[in-house]
Amino acid sequence: MKMNSNLNAFAARLLTGVALGAVAVSGAAAQSDEIVVTATKRPQTLQEVPIAVSVVGAETIQKAQINDLIDLQTVVPSLRVTQLQNSSQTNFTIRGFGNGANNPGIESSVGVFIDGVYRSRSAAAILDLPTMERVEVLRGPQSTLFGKNVSAGAISITTKLPTFDWSGNVEASYGNYDQMLFKGTLSGPISDNVAFRVSGSANKRDGYYTNIVDGTDQNERNRWALRGQLLWEASDALTFRVIGDYNKIDENCCGAVTILNGPATQVLAAPPPFGLGEEISDGTDPFSRNVAVDTATNNKLTGKGISLQADWELGDGFAQLTSITAYREQSDNANTDVDFSGADLAQNPQDRKYETFTQEIRLSSVGDNRFDWMVGAFYFNEDVFLQRDVIFGAQERANIDFLISGAGVSLTQVEGVSQLAQALTTGPGALFPEFLPMGSAGVDALAFGSSFAPGTGVEGTYNMDNESYSIFGQVDFELTDRLTISGGIAYIDDSKTATGVSNLTDVFSNFDLTSFASTGGSFVAATILGGAIPGAYGGPVAFDPANPIPFFTAAGTYAAFDPMGFAADRATAVATAQGGIALDPTLNPLIGLTGLSAVQFFAPQTNFPDPTNPFDTGRLDSNDIAWTARIAYDLTDSLNAYFTYATGYKAGAFNLSSDSRPPVDASGLGRVASPEDVRLLELGLKANFDGGYVNIALFDQKIEGFQSNVFNGVGFDLANAGEQTSRGFEIESLYSPWNPLTLTFALTYLDPEYKSFTMAGCTPFDTVNCSMGERFRDLSGTRVPGVHEVSLSTSATYNFNVNDNWGGYARIEYLYESDVALIENIPASITREVNVLNASIGFETQDGFEVMVWGRNLTDDEYFLQGFPTVAQTGSVSGYTNAPRTYGVTVRKSF
Repeated sequence: MKMNSNLNAFAARLLTGVALGAVAVSGAAAQSDEIVVTATKRPQTLQEVPIAVSVVGAETIQKAQINDLIDLQTVVPSLRVTQLQNSSQTNFTIRGFGNGANNPGIESSVGVFIDGVYRSRSAAAILDLPTMERVEVLRGPQSTLFGKNVSAGAISITTKLPTFDWSGNVEASYGNYDQMLFKGTLSGPISDNVAFRVSGSANKRDGYYTNIVDGTDQNERNRWALRGQLLWEASDALTFRVIGDYNKIDENCCGAVTILNGPATQVLAAPPPFGLGEEISDGTDPFSRNVAVDTATNNKLTGKGISLQADWELGDGFAQLTSITAYREQSDNANTDVDFSGADLAQNPQDRKYETFTQEIRLSSVGDNRFDWMVGAFYFNEDVFLQRDVIFGAQERANIDFLISGAGVSLTQVEGVSQLAQALTTGPGALFPEFLPMGSAGVDALAFGSSFAPGTGVEGTYNMDNESYSIFGQVDFELTDRLTISGGIAYIDDSKTATGVSNLTDVFSNFDLTSFASTGGSFVAATILGGAIPGAYGGPVAFDPANPIPFFTAAGTYAAFDPMGFAADRATAVATAQGGIALDPTLNPLIGLTGLSAVQFFAPQTNFPDPTNPFDTGRLDSNDIAWTARIAYDLTDSLNAYFTYATGYKAGAFNLSSDSRPPVDASGLGRVASPEDVRLLELGLKANFDGGYVNIALFDQKIEGFQSNVFNGVGFDLANAGEQTSRGFEIESLYSPWNPLTLTFALTYLDPEYKSFTMAGCTPFDTVNCSMGERFRDLSGTRVPGVHEVSLSTSATYNFNVNDNWGGYARIEYLYESDVALIENIPASITREVNVLNASIGFETQDGFEVMVWGRNLTDDEYFLQGFPTVAQTGSVSGYTNAPRTYGVTVRKSF
């Protein structure tokens, strides 16, 4: 593997981290054999499980002030969590692989499970973490045991069980930006064999973005959650656990700052008559976190669900039967000002609903056996509803007029020429029936004032039904006391049916410029504006550059035009047109009509499935066999090695949006993406030593058909990458040199590459690979953007005693991610490098009272989470910034 100069430049940070200590995994205890995981769906210690897994325990979650999965990435460097345009659009990536945001038809490649229940959508997984036991981050494909959409990895969250002794805790936090966070849990017995736990949280905070249009905050927090559990120990062999939860989010999130203001955005701010004179954010100072929107971005999310887990020990310790049944509903309503400016250009209201039923059942051996086994099945059924519109505002027409004015054209001129072309080429009085661009023989004329009219745009309603199941099994056989071989296999079957009803009310996008320009429309424009049509009295019409269309008024009535005189010399006019006068651009700014396609923001809409298109069936049926083979060998009592060959699978995806194009071949390109097939080669080494451990993983991971969903400045292009790879290594360690001090260190190195990607979506910045009008480009052999080469996290936690009643702790942690370009072919300054320092200090009493002062991003490091071409503003870049420095105090009482 070749490491470039970035890794060498990182040596100083690496040496500093090693000097501080060693981990990433959680620091829950100095002895790794005390950290229990269920990565293989059976309890094992972290060191004996032959899988690359990071574990974050409850103690670390509290002391590091980790409130949700977004915070979790500061202690797990192989995990990246990015919140995008609203609260429900959160993307998870592991080892550089991940997708699923911004389109309900595309599921994540990283599966999230809470108490064994699969959360199919990121909106159902980003809420404040409940009363935690631990979080496990499994790296690499997990399709053999986890059922669905885990081709890149899995996040498994385990909450605390109800207890038969009364216990609980309450806590309150107050921080800057007027943050108020409340959490609490209470657990205890109902009877001798029934216990309960009730947990709740409320999180409110002002936004750290300021809307310069009206002075309001953006990127606030306003969410609460309730969670209840019942545990029934029906007998020594049979237990039931029922969990119900309800949560809400009602936030203004998430603001996008301007990183680079191109000419199209500058027009919005230019004073009349040179522009619209509206507010835009300052691209020279994006980390002022000032945004400009004329309408606040509202997010309203509601999630609720219930699950039942039954565990039944069979045959006096022979096996355990586990069943997990769950039903969830998730609703998500958002409205986004997608032009990210103070101008009233466009809004993007969306309404999403998900109804999900899952059932898992598995039978596994129990105890310490030479031969362990597991068989099971997983069933998934989900209904998805999406209403997605993009609606033009009151200033969009004026904005477009400014954008096209550089070519000497106005929308009124275009509409007028189309009206005149219709009059001259269609109907009973047509003068030029040879040219039929309008009406029933071509396209309809543009009515005056109809282009980019307020309230028009595109409206779409989409539905998807997804039914999936898998049947799986795994065996672990100890050939000797030191050598264990394992094998697992899963058959996965997935069926999706989708329908889309889309209505394009933007008449300009519906207007067929190509047909218009290539036939009579171009002829009429050229001859009229070039003065080639003979006038009413036999002479040519005078061409007035100041008034390039003298033949109609704003009301659409024709002036200074004599059809009879025109007809008298019709043959000459036709001959002139056929002689090619329309090819001289110096005479007519409207001759290049096809260039106006740049402001035709929406593709012609088609409902699907389309019975006339054999490739547009509205159905995706796929199946695959995923398998794992592993050899684990105990080199010594404290040194283990393993080698894994594993495959993974993720089913195909639908493009449920107005950008969904009718497929032209069996690939379904534009409407669907094919499945993802994953292959992993991994060599691991796990070393236990007195006071700590070191775990190392070398991996070569490949996804064939990676489902790429790239924003092109107007919409999203869904396409499969032929082959995307990620090679690298991970080091995780924990060391306690003496009892009060625990040091952790984790390092990830990645070398991600598109080995083959011939149909990557185009962006406005890539003028090398994309010419005008092209949707796709070839990125084969290039590095995957946005994936850091080096990520490091390290921490030190020191526990101390003040007196016989008071104790305390101090914790400091540091996260580093090397500089990386966010998008290909954009200015080099639009990159991301992370240097985050978090710290906390707390004091606690023997009876459970605790006071903690904490701070996150104490150095106020500034970096972009993501960048993208600004919507319909070619040459501009927008993006999302990280959270600024936050700090506060937490008071907690446990009993």
